[in-house]
Amino acid sequence: MLGNDRYWNKIKNFGIFSMVIPLLILLVGLVLKRKGFIGLVKNYDVGMARIVQYILFTIGVLIFFFCDSIANFFANKLFVKDNSRLQENKTSYFAYTFIVMWLLNMISILGFIGYMMCSNISWLVLFVILNFSIQIRFFPSEKRFKKLIEIVTK
Repeated sequence: MLGNDRYWNKIKNFGIFSMVIPLLILLVGLVLKRKGFIGLVKNYDVGMARIVQYILFTIGVLIFFFCDSIANFFANKLFVKDNSRLQENKTSYFAYTFIVMWLLNMISILGFIGYMMCSNISWLVLFVILNFSIQIRFFPSEKRFKKLIEIVTK
């Protein structure tokens, strides 16, 4: 029905690329840990550094828990609510995929910033696990596209 295997291959490759980013961030963190990296903030558990860490943690967790609402917001803004304009929606699906997958990558990026502050590898691992697990749910596919179109056109 939707055809154009080349389009779907490209969008799936972009999804794979987006999912590799958290793993690369984790790899960098592990290499730094192995090289004896010490956090950039000496007293990361007091004062402003602690507040910044709480903010980073909160933003990462909020993205994780509210990603459905955020993704639906972007779907409603990007997709045309007319079933006869499927080609426009296919074009918009790439923009949607880019926004959602990279918003989810913000979880790992925030985790890496927190890791750079305190050099706590478990902090980074937690954020990467959250990031990767939710990206599996939002991985771009024809099936997901069809589901989004059904939701938007209701």
